[in-house]
Amino acid sequence: MALFQLFLISILSSCMAHDEDIMTPVVNIYSELKELKASIIGLTLDLYTAKKELAEQKSLIQELQKQIKESPKVAFTASMSNTEDTHRGPFSTETKLIFDKVLTNIGNAYDPVTGVFTAPVKGVYYFRYSGSAFSSHDMGLSIFKGTARFVSSYEYNSGERNDQMSNGAVMELDVGEEVHMRLWIRTWIFVDPRYNYSTFTGYLLYPLDSTSV
Repeated sequence: MALFQLFLISILSSCMAHDEDIMTPVVNIYSELKELKASIIGLTLDLYTAKKELAEQKSLIQELQKQIKESPKVAFTASMSNTEDTHRGPFSTETKLIFDKVLTNIGNAYDPVTGVFTAPVKGVYYFRYSGSAFSSHDMGLSIFKGTARFVSSYEYNSGERNDQMSNGAVMELDVGEEVHMRLWIRTWIFVDPRYNYSTFTGYLLYPLDSTSV
């Protein structure tokens, strides 16, 4: 009888230990919830930061769009008009060229009567010219900033039928500064009524404010 009782006690003890293993959680629920809460807080902060950066970028884009919209529009291209093929020059002195045939003149900063471009705003500008001529004479062209020669090209009599040249420059101009072109002494440039071989072009790259260096 005593042995049987000991056997029953042993079995009951084993079952109780097994029940305790079943009821014991595999993970600590409170610890997991705490970590999950911390992750949610972190994600919320990241979302707030992303929204803030997006709002700043949107504001910057709107400001740039406003600046582009309000920025002055300045661009021109002009050629020289004539009723038949001819040349300007040669002259005994260096002569200002007047490109009187306006092809484009956005902002009306170029004057086809005087051949002078006058900067309407302080800014960085780009100018370019092309020249064509028969080769029986030399051809020399220069862009002038005010009274100072800025860039030039010169084509000697090559013996070929036609000569072509071009050049360009970036200039920083204050309001009211002038740019024009000149034909060198004892040279000439071709003028045609249809094809606009010889041209003078300029446009504003971007404006500069009074504090720009």
